[in-house]
Amino acid sequence: LALLPALFLGSCATSSETAGADTLTANVGLYPPPPSGLVPVRLGIPNFKDETGASGTAVDMGSLAADQLTTLAVNSQRFDVIERAQMQQLLKEQGLEGVVDPSELAQPGKIRGVEYLLLGKVTNFRIKAEKSSSGFGLGHITGALFNVGGFDYQDSSSRIHVDCGVDIRLVNPTSGQVLAAQFSEYKRSDSLRSFGVAILGANAEAEADLKVDEDNQGKILRLALDDAMRKMLPKVDSALKRIQSAAAPK
Repeated sequence: LALLPALFLGSCATSSETAGADTLTANVGLYPPPPSGLVPVRLGIPNFKDETGASGTAVDMGSLAADQLTTLAVNSQRFDVIERAQMQQLLKEQGLEGVVDPSELAQPGKIRGVEYLLLGKVTNFRIKAEKSSSGFGLGHITGALFNVGGFDYQDSSSRIHVDCGVDIRLVNPTSGQVLAAQFSEYKRSDSLRSFGVAILGANAEAEADLKVDEDNQGKILRLALDDAMRKMLPKVDSALKRIQSAAAPK
């Protein structure tokens, strides 16, 4: 019993940051305004390529990521984004469904009504029950004993580790030229309370892969995509300014 306080303190040790659930996504989609005079361009966003092979996903990862990026692209104020169903219809009508691969431009081709494509891949998506450095799960006391290495999905102080990787590129579909590209490896360890996510299932072993529902899956994707978009926007601004300046009447 005398050892329990020390063990408990050791189980709480962590080097990760902690954020409240209400602040974790507070700045998502809030970007600096575009440069003065920049004209928004017509943008299409096909389904992402899913390279994760993840078993903990609830829905089509490629479609969900494209939906999330559509919202972020609109919020950036750099693009007139074509609604995704309309984009698929345009490709079908023009017989160009094979032109656009989820991860890259299969072959250059002019798509009527689309100036640029934002192509993407989800390279990694994992949510794991975190095991503390002491080998004990956080906040797991059964009677007078710790639940060694266990994970309680109902305990909001239980910690998880999120790892989500995305890769996005702005491409001219006519020439195949890549105007800007960026990736993000979003990694974070925090409590279930701070993430504000719900785990599907009753229990899991420490460091096991966990499953989340569609809403929570989308939230984590949104955090990674926002990071990639935020980093890529200066490159987008530079490329579009150069192109629009060159096309302006002399």
